[in-house]
Order: sequence, then C-alpha cells, then structure tokens
Amino acid sequence: MRFVHAADIHLGYQQYGSAQRYNDFALAFGRLVDDALARRADYLLLAGDLFHQRTVDPGTLLQATYHLQRLREAGIPVIAVEGNHERPHYLEKLSWLDYLAETGLLIVLTPVYRSGAMVLERWTEQDRIGAYIDLPQGVRVIGAKYFGAATARVLQDLRRALDDLPGERPAYTILMLHAGLEGILDHYSATVSRAQLEALRPYADYVALGHIHKPFIQDDWIYNPGSIETVSMTEVPWDDRGYLVVDVDLAGPRHRVTRVRSQRRVFVRDYVPVDRYDTPEELHRGLEHHLAQKATPEIAAAEPVVELQLFGVLGFDRAELDLSRLEAMTQEAFRAIVCRVRDVTERNTFDIRLSDGMSRAELERHVLQELIERDVRRLNDSASWAGLTIRLKQLALSSRPPEEILDELRAFRDTLPADALETSPSATEEGASAEAVQGGGGC
Repeated sequence: MRFVHAADIHLGYQQYGSAQRYNDFALAFGRLVDDALARRADYLLLAGDLFHQRTVDPGTLLQATYHLQRLREAGIPVIAVEGNHERPHYLEKLSWLDYLAETGLLIVLTPVYRSGAMVLERWTEQDRIGAYIDLPQGVRVIGAKYFGAATARVLQDLRRALDDLPGERPAYTILMLHAGLEGILDHYSATVSRAQLEALRPYADYVALGHIHKPFIQDDWIYNPGSIETVSMTEVPWDDRGYLVVDVDLAGPRHRVTRVRSQRRVFVRDYVPVDRYDTPEELHRGLEHHLAQKATPEIAAAEPVVELQLFGVLGFDRAELDLSRLEAMTQEAFRAIVCRVRDVTERNTFDIRLSDGMSRAELERHVLQELIERDVRRLNDSASWAGLTIRLKQLALSSRPPEEILDELRAFRDTLPADALETSPSATEEGASAEAVQGGGGC
C-alpha cells in the first residue's frame, strides 16, 4: 500500500495581498495531486490546515473541490484531520472541511467526547463520521483534530480509548494528528512532549503530524512534512519542506519513506549593511551595486518574493531614508512579484540635532540634554539634569573637594520628587562615592 502524507496546504492565503501568491497555494496543491496520481497512490493523508482560514471564499472552495474531485475520480480517497486554521467559528458546529466530507470528497477523522470520556467510533460510508477507518489493505488510520492546549490530555485519553478498543489490532496503524512537538521550534504554543507522544507507540507504526511548518523525522516513527508553500519568510531556510511518499509492506520492512521537496515560489531574504554610507545618494549607489550581484538572471526569471533588510547604524537622518525608492529599485532588479524593504537600522548614538550659531557652552548643554532625554524617565526634567552635569564638571575641573561635589549632588537630590530616583543611596554608598571622587575615578 502506498500513501502520500502532506499537511499545511493553506489554500486561500492571499499572502502580502498578492493575487499571484493566492494562486501559488492552489498551484502547489495541484502539483501535489498530480504527483499522487502519477505515483498511483492508494491514499492521500492531509494532516490539517487544508485551508488558511475558517471563512472560505468561493474561489478557494472551487480550488479545493476541483483537485479533490480529480483524486476521487482516480479512486484515491483523501483522509484528513481538522487543523487550527479551519476550525469552525465559535458556536458553529460545522466547518468547510465538514462540508467537503459531506460531499464525499474527504474522510475527516476525529474522536468525540461523551459524558467526559473519549469515544473512538469507526468511520463508515453511511455515517461519514468517526475517529478511525480500516482500509482494505489491512491498514488502520486514526485521526484527531487540533485540540490546542488540551492536546496533551487528549493524548492520554486517546491511549486509554485505544486500549479499550474491541477487536484485533490491525497489522499496521497510522496515527494522524495536527499537533506540534516540543523542541522543534522555540516558543511554539500548543505542543506536546516526546514522552507524551511515546505513550502511543504501542498503538501506532507511523505518526503523521501537521501544524509545524518545519519538516522533521524522528526515529523512523514520527513524521512531519512541513508546509508545501512558504507561509512565512521564516520558513525559507527549511528547503526540504514538501510531502512524504510512504510505501507500506507488511511482509517486509514496515514502511519506506521518500521525501519529496515541493515546487514553490522562490523567496529571497537579503541583508544590506548601511554603516558605510554617509548620505542617501551613497546608499542608493551601494544598493545598485549590491543588487547587480544578488539579483541573478536565474532568480529574476523566477519572479520571486523578496524581503530586503537594512541594518546597522544609519549615517544620516532617518527622514532622508526613502524606503519606497529602495523598494522600487529592489523590485525592478529581482522582477519580484512582492518586494518588501524593512528598516531595522539603529540611530547613531552621537547623532545630535544641532543649530547653527551655537556657542561652545550652548552646544555642550544641548548635547547633554539630548543624551539625557534618551532616558524617558528624565525627559521632562532633562534641562535640570544637564545643568547638574555641567556644574559637577566645573567643580571637578576646579579641583574642589569631593565633599563639595557630594553636597551639590545631595542638594539636587533634595529638589527631586520622591520617585524621581530609582534608589536613594545609603550612607555606605555615599561614603563609597566620596572615596571614588577622592581617588579621582568618580568624575
């Protein structure tokens, strides 16, 4: 028996507001179906998120229906579980996945709870509902929809329900879940631990996962194919995303898995340092040179999606940074269908706005005040803090006794509101400050 395991199709996603990107997701699904037909697969498993959102527009429904009908006409059933993106709205019972199941284009699996206990019902053609289906080849597929934060508890309930399931266990069992696994991506919500999943090993020969778009395989037992199209720029480094072709041989090795990298729109994430440019014109010339090297004819012919990030310390006023011009230059060079230029540059620490005709004293006070205002706690009284700093400097340069400098500090402190300072120095700290000043290191 041969099946194709895919997940996270995300039909209907008009990424970046682009009509071409909307079509790209349908094209990727169409190529997946083409390959399943060409390989004469017995089944297609969709481990969640066929759709990108729970409200499906007519065009997206037409895309899904067309390709699912192609599979049905070829005698290839599609077995699916509901993902987090396609759950029905609050208080609604049916999703668009359920609609496709009612039309016979999908077999949707999930357990149900009755009186607080999980119930595993066998899927039948008559009822079109159930948690598992027994296939003619002696293979069983068990499925569970996305349960979010409750997934860990659901797996415990599933283990007990499987243990109580009557009849002989089939020779080969596939467990399909829309759930993430801990340790694959940092800060990913609603994941389960390997130990929690391990409790189901006696009941499953192949665990078919979806939800996390990064592909991974663990112990020739847990399989996650990743997204077939690029849903986020963060997915670009995961080049082996796609789907899995699995051959099951009950007389020999349990299964043989072939990774298939999906054909998808080219994404380019590029970085341009700005530190070397002192004027906008220099930046424009530098970007032209950079793009001439990066935007090769091969990449431009693919009409990619491009994200260009400007980083480093900007050497001129940010108001002079013309992002729209930089974006137009980048889009033209790459012939990109979508181009985004992101400004993640930093302001120069010593970038102070000055006025002409300032005296040395005025310049000094102005620079100090602007630097002090970068601490929002001192924003409203920066002039007072700048004045204090200048007086302390004058006292130090005049070789005044450390006690006199500390008296100036104490007098200033007494004029401040009670909450203006984070802490009030203790007598010990004051003594230490006096010693520091006496030693010449304090000022």
